[in-house]
Order: sequence, then C-alpha cells, then structure tokens
Amino acid sequence: MKILSFKLWLLISLLLNGCGYHLIGTGSTLPDHLKTLSIPVFTNSSSQPEIHRELTSAIIDSYITDGRVKIVRKGQADMVMKGNLLYYELKTVSFTSDNFATGYIIVLGVDVEVIDKVNNKPYLKQNLKTEWNYTASTDIVNNESARLAALEEAYRVLGNRLVSLLINQF
Repeated sequence: MKILSFKLWLLISLLLNGCGYHLIGTGSTLPDHLKTLSIPVFTNSSSQPEIHRELTSAIIDSYITDGRVKIVRKGQADMVMKGNLLYYELKTVSFTSDNFATGYIIVLGVDVEVIDKVNNKPYLKQNLKTEWNYTASTDIVNNESARLAALEEAYRVLGNRLVSLLINQF
C-alpha cells in the first residue's frame, strides 16, 4: 500500500510540475531571445533638474534586485530601455489651521520605450505616472529630507512597475 501511495504522489507531482504554475518573481513572459537589458540615463523634460539620474539608477536597481533580466552595456544588450522624465509635480494636499502646509504628494510622469535589438523593433511602449505622499514639518531640513525620501520611494515604485511590465506583461 505504501508503494502505491508513493507512486500516486510521484505521478501527481510530475503532472503538477509541468502544468505552468510558477512562483511570482521566478517566471517570465519574455521571449527566449531577450535576456539582457541596457538602460541609458533617462532624458529630463521635467521642471526639476537632475532627478532623472536618480530615477534611472533606481530603475536599474529594480532590475538588478529582481534578477531575471541581466543589466548590461548598450552594445551588448538584447533590449534597450529609453525613457524620458516628462514631469515632476509637488502638490500640497493638507494644511494646518494656520495655513501651514503639512502634507504633500510628489507626482512623476515618465514615457518609456523598450526596443528589441535582436529583431530591431519596439517591444514595449508605456506612459506611466507614480506618486508618493509625505508629511511636512516646520523644520526646513526635516522637510527636505522627507521630500527626498518620498522621491526615492516614488522611484522605487516606478522601477518595480517597469520590471513587472517588461517581464510579466502586467
């Protein structure tokens, strides 16, 4: 009876193994020929100077952390991601009774295109928006630190969305 039970368990395991299930973060919908990605520094059309460099670094970090696509130099890549930071907006969303701003939302908009260099055609074209909120204080240094931390979180969220869009198609 134990042998029959073991054989049944083995048969079920083999059948489930080939049925297409996989853990999130381990599979990919990318075609087999697309394994490497290059991400040049995004261009910046926003009103905020130099933040496109940190944005690009955060997106690269998201792909490195995920690990399913290897980041390489432009000439060695199967895919190239070109991006433009379209806008940066800082919205005040809450005030004290003295009209002191206490809550802000940072909004970023980007336009991204991934080119399949193997077949020399566009693979993904997307316009994305992300936002992150933070609480202000009366201390200017703490206020700026909170804004920069919120900006880093917005970059991270955007980077993770791009990983999901490219690799998982959602």
